[in-house]
Amino acid sequence: MPHVQPVITRASTSLADARTRALQLYRTWQKGVPKYMIDYHLCMPQSVVRAKIREEFEKNRFVSDPRAIDVLLLKGRMEYEETYNVWKQYSHVLRYFDSNEGAAEPTGFVDRFIEGRA
Repeated sequence: MPHVQPVITRASTSLADARTRALQLYRTWQKGVPKYMIDYHLCMPQSVVRAKIREEFEKNRFVSDPRAIDVLLLKGRMEYEETYNVWKQYSHVLRYFDSNEGAAEPTGFVDRFIEGRA
């Protein structure tokens, strides 16, 4: 049974400390990719999984408040622990790779008309 060290909450002393911790978490995620591929039977190249991990970290690249970064690090570490210990279902992992991730549903008449559903 895989085991990961428990999540330890601690406040970053500076922005540089938070950055170091973020890079450490990023490397931890990237090192686990081969294990995720096997455990979740992912039918995609490792490069796609690695790119998605990078994309998730890039979303928060410009956060500059150390307290906000600490919260993001805690959430990232919890996600890592759940993924590493196979506490997630296959569908939960695949949700990260959904192609319609950011697409908003058309709400107005014009949007529906352009899409061909009016």
